[in-house]
Amino acid sequence: MGGNARARKADAVTEEPRPGLSRRHVLAALFACAALAATVGGRLSACAGCEYEVAGVPLFLAGSLFYLALGLLALFGVNLVRVGWISLAGLAIQAGLTRYLLTLGAACWTCLAAAALLLALSLVCLLPDRRWRFAPLVVAAAGFLALPLWSGILVETESVGTLPEFARKSDLHPPAEGAVLLVVYEKPGCPYCALFASSYEPKFAAEFGNRVALRRIDASGRKGLGRVPSFLIRGRDGSLLVVRGLPPYRDLASLVGR
Repeated sequence: MGGNARARKADAVTEEPRPGLSRRHVLAALFACAALAATVGGRLSACAGCEYEVAGVPLFLAGSLFYLALGLLALFGVNLVRVGWISLAGLAIQAGLTRYLLTLGAACWTCLAAAALLLALSLVCLLPDRRWRFAPLVVAAAGFLALPLWSGILVETESVGTLPEFARKSDLHPPAEGAVLLVVYEKPGCPYCALFASSYEPKFAAEFGNRVALRRIDASGRKGLGRVPSFLIRGRDGSLLVVRGLPPYRDLASLVGR
């Protein structure tokens, strides 16, 4: 029995302690859950940012799964520096998307809240580590400054020789002589379509006047449309340009006025 007791004592000495949840783990999990709640709230409130897709994957779905994964990693006691590293990828994306939506004038409180909560989570995980304490701020700043990258990802522009699948000949009634025709394809309930009508359309009227003829078309049931709103621009020379997605106003105005 004495030998068994000594063996158990030796095992107890050599056995590594099991990782437990620290206060920082709990705090990181709470921030992840709060970011997930903000994302779901944005979806329920028809936040424009939730409508975007990248490579066919809705940003709402990708963000929700990402925040859920971060919360579970924290609750399972994973090393917080590793959790912080993982969070940096999402932080760059969230910061870039937030600036893009601010440029459009479409950012809502849920977008800003999710970005702030993810930044807080990253700081909780990495701030105590001297090597990585400034990484969240640097990554957030880099993502915020990467606006041209986001414009290329979220908006597609192409010149076409014939009408795209979603367009009909009747959409291109001859506009006033010497004017560019801007056809806007929209669908009911689309937040970006509403943003175009309330913000972009008055700016076009003020900047271009009768040099641009604007026509809005309900594209419900049209095939091959993809993102809404989409635009078909017919230049004065008859050339056709397709824009899928809502770019910043100045980018769209440049395409119309070129």
